[in-house]
Amino acid sequence: MSCSVHDAVRLEARGIPTAVVGTEPFLDEALEQSGLLGMPNYPLVLVSHPVQLLTDAELEKLADEAFPRIERLLVAGV
Repeated sequence: MSCSVHDAVRLEARGIPTAVVGTEPFLDEALEQSGLLGMPNYPLVLVSHPVQLLTDAELEKLADEAFPRIERLLVAGV
């Protein structure tokens, strides 16, 4: 997730809204990365871990649950 955070922080600095989705165990690393890049409070969209064992239907449910937060970040920047 740290590469996604790196890209997102760079895009946000240019005024391009972003939304990084990651799993909960990687939160600390993502926040450390965003802090080192000058955006310590970068908002992350967290989903449960692990995702690789989920069925297509379970992944779709996870995505549907995360979508409102992603939409808020991209549209309103909140």
